[in-house]
Amino acid sequence: MADTEKSPPILRQISIKSVMSLLVQGARSRSDLARETALSKQTMSDVIRALEEAGWVRASGRSAGGMGRAAVLYEVDPGAASVLGLDIGASRFRLSLSDALGRPLGAREMRTDNLRPERLPEEIAAHGRELAAATPGAGPLRFACLATPGVVNPETGQIAMAPNLPALAGIDLAAALRALLGAEAMVENDVNCAVLGESWAGAARHAGHVAYLGIGTGVGLGLVADGRLLRGAGGAAGEVAYLPIGADSLDPASIERGTLERALGLQTTLAPFRDPRGAAATVEAFRQALAAGSPEAQEVLGRIAELAAKLALSVQAMFDPEVMVIGGMLGLVPEVAEATRHELARRSLRPARLEPAGLGLGATVTGAAFLALSGLYNQVFSPRIDSRRMDEPWPFPPPG
Repeated sequence: MADTEKSPPILRQISIKSVMSLLVQGARSRSDLARETALSKQTMSDVIRALEEAGWVRASGRSAGGMGRAAVLYEVDPGAASVLGLDIGASRFRLSLSDALGRPLGAREMRTDNLRPERLPEEIAAHGRELAAATPGAGPLRFACLATPGVVNPETGQIAMAPNLPALAGIDLAAALRALLGAEAMVENDVNCAVLGESWAGAARHAGHVAYLGIGTGVGLGLVADGRLLRGAGGAAGEVAYLPIGADSLDPASIERGTLERALGLQTTLAPFRDPRGAAATVEAFRQALAAGSPEAQEVLGRIAELAAKLALSVQAMFDPEVMVIGGMLGLVPEVAEATRHELARRSLRPARLEPAGLGLGATVTGAAFLALSGLYNQVFSPRIDSRRMDEPWPFPPPG
């Protein structure tokens, strides 16, 4: 296991990873594991012994049925570790603590403006430590992933293009969180986390090619290809806010903030329904106006659906996903998804599968938890792990 001072030889590490990749999917006997991995019985006994001694695996009973003696079953000990999924946006901060199998242990949510902006990393870490300490039965905190708007530079760890959270710009946020939490940490774009959450446990479960259209305060795209997150060379894949759609792309405001985001973000589209209490209240005012049959709300809905459909068609043409998931505060309004489907059908003869986010606004923190869990297992069990491979996916069953 790669995080110990005396790591096993490389072939043993490969054997251990093969075994853990099966055990995270469910309990198995030594003979089951030997058959599925093609390892010898002696090697399997050595691997199971090492995992038991390290506290990662425990006996969970005996197999039922069949001929001969019942075999001992082994499973991952859910208390071996815990991980944090964190999601900070312009209006809300969400936290989720999971056990070593990805099962939720505890969660919290609060308004972002309740956090002190001048000490935002410290505030994020403090709430994370508090949740971990206050959750009964939680194992030691080993890994955290923070989802945030903007582009995370893979070389420096700094965040760019996140105008709604300027307090996070210009710092190596992952390094700061590692020091503050006393655990490994990574930072990922929020829409990238959302597409992973929906792929793991939401509307795109079992799909290998997925696009997530996030439409809310901002506009973003998350992409999974062959089961892997697509980031691009500099981490900016999916920054569709800057597509030259919906407004004058030469306007300085479009260049700074993104043409499509200026046109489709809720600050612009829902300006007639603006509520001083914030984005969520504004979206609710829009929903109520739609329910009341307001002509103004219907006109706004048509504009949103037209722009969202153009975005979806662009994504379909470039990436050919099996399913496109629409989410975000505005994208989750049922009428928005329905009207966008209608506009898609008007503009293309090619069928397009568009589904509302199955996890709602929880998709992002769920995806962050998945990345934290994968990061932990890659850190511990992947041979000679490179930091850029921390997101290599593991076959965890969806929680619940």
